[in-house]
Amino acid sequence: MTKKLLNRVLLINDDGIDAPGIVLLKEIAHRLANEVWVVAPAIDQSGVSCAVSLKAPFRVSKRSEQEYAVYGTPADCATFAIQYVMKDNLPDLVLSGINNGSNLGFETLLSGTVGGAMAAMVLGIRSIAFSQVVAEGSGITNWSSAKHYVRPVIEKLLHSRWPHHICMNVNFPNCDYSQVNGVRITRQGEPDVAGLSITRVKDPENNDYFWFRAVHSLVTSEPEKELDAVNLNYVAVTPLSYERTDIAVFQNLQNEFD
Repeated sequence: MTKKLLNRVLLINDDGIDAPGIVLLKEIAHRLANEVWVVAPAIDQSGVSCAVSLKAPFRVSKRSEQEYAVYGTPADCATFAIQYVMKDNLPDLVLSGINNGSNLGFETLLSGTVGGAMAAMVLGIRSIAFSQVVAEGSGITNWSSAKHYVRPVIEKLLHSRWPHHICMNVNFPNCDYSQVNGVRITRQGEPDVAGLSITRVKDPENNDYFWFRAVHSLVTSEPEKELDAVNLNYVAVTPLSYERTDIAVFQNLQNEFD
């Protein structure tokens, strides 16, 4: 029998436990690990970032010995799994996603996919967030590049042995796997949003409700930025931490105030 790369892997996401992205990730994870655990939201939790349920309890539905649906956020899922369900035998790695849609630049501040991975990181477990970029307004997801590149990206990252205080954010370009130009190590970059919009819609009872949308810029100017990399059909891999201090501004202000 071929020895697998990992013993235990934990899967979380923000699209929900039955979403196609986590189903695909689970299939791939079984090829890499002896045990695959799934602790994911019972319903879609997109856009909740690193939120945790501090002011309310959350319920859990046990689907099998290694699969739990949590009525809470992705960060709740990571914490519940690591601090309770798996506390006596921790996972070697946490995989978050695969998100149906990008998590690039500005979106990483909002993303439950990235937020869940960061929660695992804070608890001392290496984590990787995965997202599949979708064409603006198309509503059609091509999982081809994610399906073919998830495993080699995981294997390469594990051999690099990055520190525990970093989580990886991986975005797959919106193209067929045969059109992928390779993998780039990228930086998050400045917010690169062509527009922010709120659309008003009427429900069947003629009451207003609203949709928020962020539209990406398609202008490619800096290949090291993750958005520019995926626009050029590269898989973008960005190391993230909680530290968001602008060092240059920090030093200037420090000198001025001193």
